[in-house]
Amino acid sequence: MTNGANHHQVLFVDDDPDFLVTLRDLYQMTNGHDWQIHSATSANQALEILDSQRIDLVVVDVNMPIIDGIQLIGILKRRHPKLKRAVLTGLATPEKRAASLANGADLFIEKATSPEGYNSIFAMLAELLQWAPREGFQGVLRKVGLQDVIQMECLARNSSILEIYNQNVLGRIYIEDGQLVHAVTGEMTGEHALYKLLSLPGGSFELAQFEAPPEKTLNGQWEMLLMEAARVKDENAALGKTEENEFETPVQSKTSARLEGTLVCTRTGETLFDAVSDDSSPHVAWLQSIEQQALQMGEIFPLGGFDRLESELTDGRVLALSRANKLVYVRVSTTLGGK
Repeated sequence: MTNGANHHQVLFVDDDPDFLVTLRDLYQMTNGHDWQIHSATSANQALEILDSQRIDLVVVDVNMPIIDGIQLIGILKRRHPKLKRAVLTGLATPEKRAASLANGADLFIEKATSPEGYNSIFAMLAELLQWAPREGFQGVLRKVGLQDVIQMECLARNSSILEIYNQNVLGRIYIEDGQLVHAVTGEMTGEHALYKLLSLPGGSFELAQFEAPPEKTLNGQWEMLLMEAARVKDENAALGKTEENEFETPVQSKTSARLEGTLVCTRTGETLFDAVSDDSSPHVAWLQSIEQQALQMGEIFPLGGFDRLESELTDGRVLALSRANKLVYVRVSTTLGGK
C-alpha cells in the first residue's frame, strides 16, 4: 500500500497486537478504501502517534488496561476536537454504547466475527471519514443552539469561551465558573455585545479553552442575562431590525421570556440540581425516556450521541439537554406584554 498525502490516516488502538495484524490484513484484502493504517496497543502509544503526525480517524477498543477506550475517547475529544472518533469493541452493551457516545465517540461498532463483517465495518468507517458538519450553527441558533450551550456550560459551572462567527461579526462570550463575565464583538462589549451575538440569524460557534478575559463587563446571574437577551431578540424581530447595524437594546419589549424551571440529574436518575416548582420525578423520567429512545435509534442509524431535544409549547418551550454524564431539563415560558 502506497503512502500519500491524499490518503486518509486511520489509527486503530487495541491492546491485542494479533488483532491489529489481522485487522490490517483484512483491510488490505478488501482494498476498497484509500487509507494509511496505523496501530497502537495502548492509550499512551496512541497519543504519541497523534502528537507526531496527522490522523483523520481513531478507532479504539473499550477494554484496555490503565486507560480504557472510553476514557481515551474523552481525552481525544478534548485534545483533538476535530479528530473523528469511533469505538470498535467485542463486548458491546447499551451501557458501553451510551458511555462511549457521551464521551465523544462519533460511532460505536461491535467487532465482527467474519471477514465479510469487517467489510461492513470498513464501509461504516469510510462513511464517517466522509462526514462533514452541516453549514450554519452547530446547533440551530434560531431554535436550540448558542443559548442552550451557554445554559449547559453555566449549569455545569464550566469555564470556557464561545467563539461566534458570522460573515461580518466575530465575537466572544466568556464563561467563568458557570457565570457570564464578558462579551465582545467589534468595539462593543458587555450586555450590548452579548445581546447582539445572541441575536445573530446564522453563522457558527465553537467552544474554546478558557483564558482570562481582558476585562469583566457582565454582572448578574446568567439566567437573567439570557432572558434579557431573548427579550431583546424578540423586540428587534418585531421591529424588523435584522441587519447587523440596526440591532439596538430597547427599553421595553412586547414579548418576554422567563425561565420557569431547571433540573439536572445523572443518567441513573439521581437529582443533582432541582429548581422546578412541581414534582421533579416526571421530568427525570422524561429525560431518561428521551435518551433511551435516542439510543434505540442509534442502534438502527449511525446518528451519533443524543445532544438536545426541543419541544415547542403554546406558551414557551421545554429543552432536554445531554452533557457528559448529566441530563438537563429546562422550561422557558414566553408572555406578551404591552408597551
